[in-house]
Amino acid sequence: MMTSEEYIEKLRRNGVMLVKTDGSLMEIPSGFLELAVQECSSFPHSSSIVYEIVDPQDSEHTELKVWDCGFVE
Repeated sequence: MMTSEEYIEKLRRNGVMLVKTDGSLMEIPSGFLELAVQECSSFPHSSSIVYEIVDPQDSEHTELKVWDCGFVE
């Protein structure tokens, strides 16, 4: 089974991009998981945060969910 860090790295290697609020795309930054967990923890009564992502091999947008415990799905 792949760890959350390995999964994020696989997404990065495959060119998966984050969709910013203005609709533009950005690379998934190194240290993304740690930053996402910190961001999730900053919201009261929130146990996860969802990011819109796009895979260059599939034109449809999808979601990446990061839980406050560091689990990614």
